[in-house]
Amino acid sequence: MQAFVARWPLAIVAALFLYVGAVTADETQPSGPADHVAIQGYDVVSYFTEGKPVKGSPAHAFAFDDAKWWFKNAAHREMFVANPERYLPQYGGFCAGGMAMGVSVPANPDNWVIVDGKLYMVSGSKADLAEWKSHAAENIEVADRNWVEQSFQ
Repeated sequence: MQAFVARWPLAIVAALFLYVGAVTADETQPSGPADHVAIQGYDVVSYFTEGKPVKGSPAHAFAFDDAKWWFKNAAHREMFVANPERYLPQYGGFCAGGMAMGVSVPANPDNWVIVDGKLYMVSGSKADLAEWKSHAAENIEVADRNWVEQSFQ
């Protein structure tokens, strides 16, 4: 995990800088007050059903966990409503790599992976995601502990 940890501080700082510059509307927040749209409006069910991120629509919105979640259609909305825990991204939609380092950084909804039926998102590049995946079990163990111990939730 040494190589992974060494690369992440720069990637996290760069992602945070880009994120702060890009935040111009509530819909870019990972989660937050109910007027925020989670994970930049992507349909979380689509990661599982279509194997890719698909933008949702406010026409199929659902308020859950202090945020609005958008879905591409009513069927996806109903799937989420029936079992939100099945579809929610881990760490509240924050970067799984950052969480492994004990920091909350908004994730890139295009950099994702499903591990053991759970959705993880990573900020940075596809190379950062590949590095995270190469140590996924260890990263998840540390991030899960940080998520609970540091009260990010």
